Amino acid sequence: MREDEIPRAGSVLTDLGHEGVAVWLDGVGRRSLADGSLGRHAADACVTGAVLSRRELVREVRDGTAYEEQLALLRERGSGVAAAVRALHAYDVRWACDVLRPVFTATGGQDGWASAELDPRLADDAAASLAAARAVAQAVNRPNLLVKVPATAAGLQVLSDCVTEGIGVNAVHLYAVRRYGDVVEAYFDGLERAAAAGRAPGGASVASLGAARVEDAVEARLDAVPKAAAAPLRGRSAAALARAAYAVYESGLGTGRWRKLRSAKTRPQRLVWAAPPAPGPEATAVRRVEELVAWSTVHALPAGTLAAVARRGQLRGDTLSGASAEAEAVLSGLLRQGIDVGRIAEELAAADLQEAVRDHVELLDTLADRWGGRPRA
Repeated sequence: MREDEIPRAGSVLTDLGHEGVAVWLDGVGRRSLADGSLGRHAADACVTGAVLSRRELVREVRDGTAYEEQLALLRERGSGVAAAVRALHAYDVRWACDVLRPVFTATGGQDGWASAELDPRLADDAAASLAAARAVAQAVNRPNLLVKVPATAAGLQVLSDCVTEGIGVNAVHLYAVRRYGDVVEAYFDGLERAAAAGRAPGGASVASLGAARVEDAVEARLDAVPKAAAAPLRGRSAAALARAAYAVYESGLGTGRWRKLRSAKTRPQRLVWAAPPAPGPEATAVRRVEELVAWSTVHALPAGTLAAVARRGQLRGDTLSGASAEAEAVLSGLLRQGIDVGRIAEELAAADLQEAVRDHVELLDTLADRWGGRPRA
């Protein structure tokens, strides 16, 4: 079975839908749009969203294949490098939004979303990030757009402002449960400001938590812990982090504040379980999907993991609800061994953002070199 061949019916992907878990395709680029992969996944494999990838854009531009025709037109028109990059990405996001529009319509806007990138160099500049988010929303001009906003201190304000203005947001570079609580607060604040201004319910939002990447970092640190002490903690930190975050999600929905917002027909901000850049062994990637199952959540999976889950995944129902005590036991056990998951989360968020900046600069430099040294900024 090829990566893009997913069982049509009776697979665990269908079962995930029955558990209230949406599946989004991660790492979408021009090739997966042009060859129809996203469309086939949406039609055949219960895929209801797309996360477009800056890294894939870098790779495809560097390879010099998928974007040649559009790049030639942009160069003829005298486009600068940064403007060309924005144009390439906006074109792809519009395409993905259009492929997923039937899902968006059929679900009444619950699903069918496509996530777009912002320039990661703006992550700590709230005013510039908000202006960039507005520009992306205008360039794409689709109702099923989510703009990725880093969950930095500045990004929290951007998230709230976007939601107030009706721009959908995907909070990214998020690894800590405490920071996720801040993201929920920013979402509520944006909705309340929209309501106070007499606007229709604000923009949709999701929060992408990298629980799997945290677990990878924890596993590496457990190598330095005596085997007897490490054994009960191995392979448990992703689920523990997800359970702790889901408890925050459930707590927020139990407040009078949310009940008031819900009466205005707003939707909860869903948690997205983000796959790491390198998903690792197939069995581990599948296990993490099986272990992170709860109503109104999302798994964002690369094509290879999607196929692996369809082939060998086995669900056992909701694994996150009402499990905060189990989560605390694991996280406390790690702390006793000198492994502070909160600190790891902070380090990963910083490293993640740095990686995004490097990818973005590489993209600008690659295009500038190909265009004869044309300024990239």
